[in-house]
Amino acid sequence: MFRLAEPLYLLLLLMIPLYLWLELVHRRKRRISLPFTRLATLVRVSPRSHVLRHLYPILSSLLLVLIVIALAQPQWGRDSRDYRQKGVDIVLAVDCSGSMLAMDFAPDNRLRAAVNVAREFIQSRPNDRFALVAFSEYAITQSPLTFDHVAMQNQLEKLEVNIQASGTAIGMGLAKAVARLKTSTAKSKLIILITDGVNNSGEIDPIHAAEIAKSYGIRVYPVGVGTGGYVDFPVQHPFFGLQYQKVLIELDMETLNRIAVITGTRQAASAGNSAQFAEVMRQIDNLEKTEFQAKINYNWKPRFAIFIWAAVVLLMLILILRLFVLPILPD
Repeated sequence: MFRLAEPLYLLLLLMIPLYLWLELVHRRKRRISLPFTRLATLVRVSPRSHVLRHLYPILSSLLLVLIVIALAQPQWGRDSRDYRQKGVDIVLAVDCSGSMLAMDFAPDNRLRAAVNVAREFIQSRPNDRFALVAFSEYAITQSPLTFDHVAMQNQLEKLEVNIQASGTAIGMGLAKAVARLKTSTAKSKLIILITDGVNNSGEIDPIHAAEIAKSYGIRVYPVGVGTGGYVDFPVQHPFFGLQYQKVLIELDMETLNRIAVITGTRQAASAGNSAQFAEVMRQIDNLEKTEFQAKINYNWKPRFAIFIWAAVVLLMLILILRLFVLPILPD
């Protein structure tokens, strides 16, 4: 970034046209008064004489330009941005129960599809803090609230289906997510609850967890993933290896809708494939915008010295021209 600390000095540049006009008038007067000499004739017909005759006023004008710019104090500045943001704290609560192995999001299973979409969602919101909660028959915090989105995405990649789980504790997962946000001072606090099943485990039911979220001003966006009904499910056959068979997986959208109504997000979303899942997350992204202001500060450093040195060099050139070249030239 460039600026002039004293730009009013640029008005001195108006002296250049006046100087050139006076120089022209003075030269005409001298041309009339100078006697005719043989040397003058020889120089006048020289190809260099025409250029050299006009070089002195041009260099003098350029010298004045350099001096005026130096007086105006040119400065170069490096900017620094001070972000004052009113961000959003977001917890991703992801179901990792056995049913998330279902392949209706082929070529990925439900969990991999959720991870892929969640990763893109995080990338689209660089100014927000994220946390990650994984739940099956119990809930654990995979990542606390952080601005370190790389670390958050690494934790997402580490999510695995809990094959040993005997149930799905949606209420516990939601309660754990609330615990991550209850002390947050962010302007907006929200939970994206991703599940494909029915709450059949845990000490806290989903409705009670939703009421707790509401008391802390936390909005919950429930997302039911899966087509519902019979879906392809991987099964390890003792002789034929990995096989797929149709398995009935129930999805309790009624409970998810109640959670949405209680926490103020109106209605749960459902996603039967990766495209629908991505669209649901884009809608949430549009609804929950981050507000921030960026104040730009500049660290200014003076750079007038370069113009002073250029003026000194040019002045020496003008003196050489004036003393040794111009005296033999006629006007």
